[in-house]
Amino acid sequence: MRFFNWRGSSDWTEELNQELEQEVEEKITKQQQWNIPMDEFVPKPPHRIWRVGAFIDVQNIYMCVKSVFGHTKINYRVLRDFLTRDGALVKMVAFTCYDPENRSQVDFMHALALMGYRVVAKPLKRMPDGNIKASMDMEMALEILVSAPHLDEIVLVTGDGDFAPIVDHVARMGKIVKVIGPDKLTSPDLIRCCDHFINLAQIDGIFSVE
Repeated sequence: MRFFNWRGSSDWTEELNQELEQEVEEKITKQQQWNIPMDEFVPKPPHRIWRVGAFIDVQNIYMCVKSVFGHTKINYRVLRDFLTRDGALVKMVAFTCYDPENRSQVDFMHALALMGYRVVAKPLKRMPDGNIKASMDMEMALEILVSAPHLDEIVLVTGDGDFAPIVDHVARMGKIVKVIGPDKLTSPDLIRCCDHFINLAQIDGIFSVE
């Protein structure tokens, strides 16, 4: 129950106005608490580093380039700069077999390591019939599968269609998958299952003349 002060109509009116003003201020304050700015309402993705894993099939790229151009080789410094140009955190892994008795091949692996590549290598296997077994497909596939959960984007530098099932698998995991390979010698299966294909020859300065 409200008791009115009958001392004068002006005093009662002033008191009532003060109460109304206080109510209005309280409502405005509550409304301002709910009306947040639009830039705060729109969900924002967390700001974090984009993680990329680049897996280079050295032997496949070497054989493809040699068969097409004959007298050229890959400039791995240019490839490194191309892979890291967007400021992402890039882990680069190069896979290769080598002849322990071939000093130039050993020096090549050391050079890759000094450029920032992680080098996964194993010696060539000479079979009893004289053939040489040199394949890093299993090692590269295993590295991709183990690393994929920790990456946002996966880049394969190869033209080998044997990696198509691996590419398809990590793409289903929600990863962005890119393939860099020689245009004419890259498997169509590999191109179809990746998100983006980049022709190796389109990278400026990628080829070095021997």
